[in-house]
Amino acid sequence: MTILREIGKLVDRLDGVAVCDGCLTDKLHLSVPSQANVVTRALAAEARYERKKDECGLCGSAKIVIRRTK
Repeated sequence: MTILREIGKLVDRLDGVAVCDGCLTDKLHLSVPSQANVVTRALAAEARYERKKDECGLCGSAKIVIRRTK
């Protein structure tokens, strides 16, 4: 499974809870946060996702996060 698909599935399962790239990296055992960053930027171009500065629902930090909107 590709990283794009893995991240998309995780964000979808969180059902609107915001998640930062760092938490995505940890949860999916990616080697570096930049892998998640590239994917979340691509996902944010899709209408059903939004990426903005907010509180991460997993770690509680104020960071750039992604969430499913619909």
